[in-house]
Amino acid sequence: MRSIPLLPADAAEVFDEIAAAKQKPRKARMRAARTKVLGAYEAYRLAAPTLGDLAEAQLTALQKEAMLHAYAVETAPMTALRGRLLKRISVARCPFCGISESSTLDHYLPKEKYPEYSVFPLNLVPSCAICNTRKRDRILEKGTAIRMFLHPCYDVIPDEPFVNVRVRMQDEALIVSYRLIRPPGMNHETFLHLQAHFRELDLADRYRRMGIEHLGGQYPALKRAYGIDKDANRVIEKLLEAAADFEEVAGPNYWLAKLYCALASNHDFCDGGFEAVRAELQ
Repeated sequence: MRSIPLLPADAAEVFDEIAAAKQKPRKARMRAARTKVLGAYEAYRLAAPTLGDLAEAQLTALQKEAMLHAYAVETAPMTALRGRLLKRISVARCPFCGISESSTLDHYLPKEKYPEYSVFPLNLVPSCAICNTRKRDRILEKGTAIRMFLHPCYDVIPDEPFVNVRVRMQDEALIVSYRLIRPPGMNHETFLHLQAHFRELDLADRYRRMGIEHLGGQYPALKRAYGIDKDANRVIEKLLEAAADFEEVAGPNYWLAKLYCALASNHDFCDGGFEAVRAELQ
């Protein structure tokens, strides 16, 4: 979970370029819808990030089809927009989860319901395939006004620590669990929003699995730190140093920073228990 910068793009210019590249009659239909679509763009900017109850633009069925076609069928301008959105280093890793490569574009407001935003740069969020599939076309939780997912371009991730990791050794195996804990002073609705995002993207289990896999790659370094004299304090120092580095770059709730802190506080892991991570990969 992290914020990403907005793509510096003129949305009206993008719309015009994509419309101009379409064949008749879709080109004419997009141009006829232009005023309503650009009006919807402005409404989006003004409402963000609170977008769950945004009114739909009053487009005809044929205009909606033309807008959906504009995204689905590659033209040179659409390919260029996709590249500009996905090839930035700042979004190389999926902002929804912080784990996988951003390889797809998610429509934050689903294009099926809001076709007017099908090629709107601010509604196209780089994401991994897993997050895109899990998010699907959902916006609000049923029975509540809570948005189910953070908008990486608009929602501000709180600085207060809210991601919690527990680790323990059991039968020579490493047990890792992630959860969210509401810090004192955090707005209740903000916490519910974070919880929904965390739950619906299955981040607890994904962080757990990827964390153990990641530690497998760190095994040689942990073993060197432990040394022939079996010094658990050197392992603790290494873990805390890595946690501080992760936190400085990615913030206090970054999943790996929290994992390293939790591991550093577990003496059994640091005193040779890290051997369990090698066994997990075999």
